[in-house]
Amino acid sequence: MKKLVTSITFLTLVGCASTDYSNFEVGEAFISNLEVKEVYNLKKRQHKLKLSFDYQISEYAEGANLYNCSVQFLALDGTTTSTSTGKRIPCQLDKANGEISITWPTLLDKTFSPSKEQLSNIKYPMEYFVAIHQKTGKNNSQIIGKTPIQISEVKI
Repeated sequence: MKKLVTSITFLTLVGCASTDYSNFEVGEAFISNLEVKEVYNLKKRQHKLKLSFDYQISEYAEGANLYNCSVQFLALDGTTTSTSTGKRIPCQLDKANGEISITWPTLLDKTFSPSKEQLSNIKYPMEYFVAIHQKTGKNNSQIIGKTPIQISEVKI
């Protein structure tokens, strides 16, 4: 009986802990004052973007951990890809507006070991943009704002 009560309690807590993303209206994000400085030494496989920008999110849902930013690199086939280390999102946005300063490694940085297929599919010189995402499901998100496309100064 004790195991049954424990199991029911656990299942109830797990059910309550899941987020119903359909309860949140998808907002719109605006990015301004983007400044980019590229730091690189290709012989040492170092290539990072030092970024700073201001952002504002409409329809912001307080305390829901729905928003993050990323750098999206354009591929030859029209898709984009991003990089991050570890499981934690490196650019979590916890306010409706603010200023971000972050260093973001590119696919050329030694932090990553991209496949030959990934490297051959990336546009050169690298093209990228900063994006703000809103979670729309446990493993899904939607871009709700982005900067114009930037072109890397690194020539390969």
